Amino acid sequence: MRRSLGLIALALAACTAPPAPVGTPPRAASPTSTGPATASAPVAWRRLADIPTPRSEVAAAVYQQDKVYVIGGFGGPDRVERYDAVTGRWDRIADLPQGVDHAMSAAVFGIQTSGDEGVYVFGGYAGSATARSFRLDVSTGRWSEIAPMPSPRAAGAAVAINTKIYIIGGADGSRLISPTYEYDVTTRGWRTLSAIPTPRDHLGAVELHGRVCAVAGRRLSLTANLGTLECYLPQADRWEKLADAPTPRGGVGSAAWDGRIYLIGGEQPSGTFKEVEIYDERTGAWSRGPDLPTPRHGIGVAAVGGTSGVPRGAILVLAGGPTPGGSQTAVCEALDVR
Repeated sequence: MRRSLGLIALALAACTAPPAPVGTPPRAASPTSTGPATASAPVAWRRLADIPTPRSEVAAAVYQQDKVYVIGGFGGPDRVERYDAVTGRWDRIADLPQGVDHAMSAAVFGIQTSGDEGVYVFGGYAGSATARSFRLDVSTGRWSEIAPMPSPRAAGAAVAINTKIYIIGGADGSRLISPTYEYDVTTRGWRTLSAIPTPRDHLGAVELHGRVCAVAGRRLSLTANLGTLECYLPQADRWEKLADAPTPRGGVGSAAWDGRIYLIGGEQPSGTFKEVEIYDERTGAWSRGPDLPTPRHGIGVAAVGGTSGVPRGAILVLAGGPTPGGSQTAVCEALDVR
């Protein structure tokens, strides 16, 4: 069963492409203020309906493999909007109890204790880094506060595996945070686990066959980008090093599908990244994917598909900043994957 992570996004002027459900054939998008028309983009990419609230540095989580929640961020720190990959449409969900940017989010579903399912949001910046955490009951649409993280953290990543959510990487403003936190949704308690070997913030993270894989990120600065790929093994409480991504970058998004990690976007002082790089665990090697049509950083990224409503897989890239810093856009795009 696939799980989603929470990641980040920035935004600029919105475009008005009509909704396109995931799994429909690619089609050209209209020209936008963020760059040339996406009709010239590789055919594997498709334009989706714009997110209603342009923003960046969001958290994102996918629930039941076809509903993506985009949470907080610059431009809407308490805003929560949900994308339905079956219908291709957005709707608004109850606001977060506390507005944040750079939060971490993951969804838990398909477990025996259905009362613990939902969308979880951890930390972020609310002026300064916070440890406050929340759960959205998807059935009622209501938020509740859960036990805070052991310490404040923002700009990290969250990955759910069954009933456990792992918080990795991140910072508290001026200091990187290295311990790995585990939240058990059934006991509602926290544990502190082995530290990530390469501390960093603005990283991507995915679940890959029972491992928590942290990729890219930076050491607090746009001039200190990393390509490091390290995976945490929960059963052994240890980390292992894998091949570095070819392009060091922070402010990235990532998702996993069919044994592959998709590393997308990011920023450096001179601009944002269009590169899409794909790690295949079967070969242990990286390859180049189709360029992101609208290069940006701070994106919300999620893998959807494998359901009756969305039989094919797709990597969604939602909102994000087309220029380094605090820019915001409503652009949303999908990369079809097999």
